[in-house]
Amino acid sequence: MIKMVSGCLCTMMVILCGCLTRSQYIVNGYIAGYSGKVFLLSPDTTDKLDTLARADVRDGVFQMTGNVKEPTFAWLMAKDVKLRIPLFLENTSFDVNVKGQPAVWSVSGGDLQQAHVLFKNEVEDVIKEKRDSLEKVYQKCVQEKNLFGEYHVRALAEELDSIYESKENEFIQNNNNIVAASLIYARLFTLNKNKMLRGKYELLGDSARNTTLGNILTKYVENEVDLRKGALFPDFTLQTPQGEPVSLYSVKAKVKIIDFWASWCGPCRAENPHVKELYEKYHDAGLEVISVSLDDKKDKWLKAIEQDGLPWIHVSDLQAWGNPLVKMLGIQGIPYLIVLDKDNRIVGTRLRGEQLDRCVMETIR
Repeated sequence: MIKMVSGCLCTMMVILCGCLTRSQYIVNGYIAGYSGKVFLLSPDTTDKLDTLARADVRDGVFQMTGNVKEPTFAWLMAKDVKLRIPLFLENTSFDVNVKGQPAVWSVSGGDLQQAHVLFKNEVEDVIKEKRDSLEKVYQKCVQEKNLFGEYHVRALAEELDSIYESKENEFIQNNNNIVAASLIYARLFTLNKNKMLRGKYELLGDSARNTTLGNILTKYVENEVDLRKGALFPDFTLQTPQGEPVSLYSVKAKVKIIDFWASWCGPCRAENPHVKELYEKYHDAGLEVISVSLDDKKDKWLKAIEQDGLPWIHVSDLQAWGNPLVKMLGIQGIPYLIVLDKDNRIVGTRLRGEQLDRCVMETIR
């Protein structure tokens, strides 16, 4: 009996020690002058953010812990503060230090994190510093009406862009991992807009493509959208404020305006009366408007709809700029209006004012 009890106790101790020594990530952080909450947000395979961890910050100090089965990309973000730090989580320790306004941050810990830090320090930060210097020179040329100087600065800026692309391509080819995928993911809007996404993606190795970020990029490449006139606009489904799913192709109309906007966007709100006037003029003739909100707060979205008196279809996933459709289209500024014909083919993009009027009038005839 004594031997049996001793054996059970030994087994329990082994299990307990295994639990206590189980590998985990530990993020120790300091944000100067801040008290509040921090979050680790990681995109899932549908490109929506999951909360991996959260912590209270007291007198600038916080700690977050957890466990990952594989290297995981996450954003470290703070409530009510403009802060977005990329972390490459492995089951090891990380130290985060944030100072200044705007925030200047540093991260140490983890092999993948250090690979990213090296690229940031030696490429991203160096190029950014040179771009900032060129911007000052350019503004001076504009003030002095020095047209030759403006052209010269633009040429230098294009050369800088070329240098960055070359160095980024080299890094992606030499690093078959989630860090390489993250560089493309971070520039998804720009690469999509400039039709560079597929070329960058093809530089990724198999291991990088098999990460969560790689899977996200694969979907964007497979669903790459042609925004040229006459191209078929892809179907999408988003929810109304009442939680009802609405797909683009389920809306039947001679002309459709897809209006990307947000309650916090001043130019969007200024354009709403004009879109409303257009809607009231042509709705009976076959015009429909589908407004896609880039809000992340439902109450503010609904309040803006009510205040502006917008009687058409409204949809959103409340993911703001994280909306997969917005990323897929490469939209970097709003309002952004797209006009489609009855077959969901593009008639015009980025239209406002008289251009929008003319496009709708000519298409609805």
